[in-house]
Amino acid sequence: MEEHVSWGIPVALVLFLAGVGAGAFMLAVMAQLAGDRRYRAVSITGALIAPWPAILGIILLVADLGKPLRFWELLLRKGEGALMFNLGSTMSIGTWLMTIFILCSLAYLAVSLLTIPFRWGATARKVVGIAGLPFALLVTVYTGVLLAASPKVPWNTPVLPLLFAVSAIATGIACVVLVLAAFLIIRGRAKEDSPIPKLERLYSGVIACQILVIVVFVLSQIGFAQMRSMLGSGYGLLWWIGVIGLGLLLPLVVGFWGGKKKPMIASVAMAASVLLGGFLLRYVILMAGQAVV
Repeated sequence: MEEHVSWGIPVALVLFLAGVGAGAFMLAVMAQLAGDRRYRAVSITGALIAPWPAILGIILLVADLGKPLRFWELLLRKGEGALMFNLGSTMSIGTWLMTIFILCSLAYLAVSLLTIPFRWGATARKVVGIAGLPFALLVTVYTGVLLAASPKVPWNTPVLPLLFAVSAIATGIACVVLVLAAFLIIRGRAKEDSPIPKLERLYSGVIACQILVIVVFVLSQIGFAQMRSMLGSGYGLLWWIGVIGLGLLLPLVVGFWGGKKKPMIASVAMAASVLLGGFLLRYVILMAGQAVV
């Protein structure tokens, strides 16, 4: 198997980080809508996390261009005497979506922190959060559309955007769990009641859906040599141990049946495992699509 790699780890990180930020934002807004007081810690944590993975992703994207000063070309193109939106470029559309999402998530973070003392704060947070939700959802889907727009196998399937979107939601929840659990450990309050067990059951449910989507994804492409290589000698070790084992099955079991009895450090480890699996999912699929079998 030969590789002609034009997109490597930096692009895999961009796809991963964009999904994590969007997933954390969606969780924060859902927690806000579910109950401002009951899930305030979840909402605030998600709001604190959401912008920074996406911002880091944009920075990596700019760095990967090799000519950072030409970043504007991802947003606009030269037309007849003027700059125009490049609606024919999937990369350009995605860059716009990520930029708008970053602005929405920064606005939501500001509103979440600054309006806490005020009675109208909950309403303001809901309005800003709901306004940003469509862009967060579009970012999760876009990370798959960017690859699915290519004729390469195993990218060229409508299942891929759904797979990346579900994975983004799982990794976003896992990132919130990791930060919350780490904070409780540092504060020495790891045994107190927390929303972490509920969040773990939530991301376990999302992971269960993700496994079903992965089955459809694999079966839809299994007739191609690239997919068989991805599952076998090519990237099989990363796929079965990293993506399926550590990223999906282990946190699925622990999340559903671990309950409140397990130590908080286990929550940190399982959340990190979900995040690692989410990155490896994108990396393996990205690299497999550039392999010549």
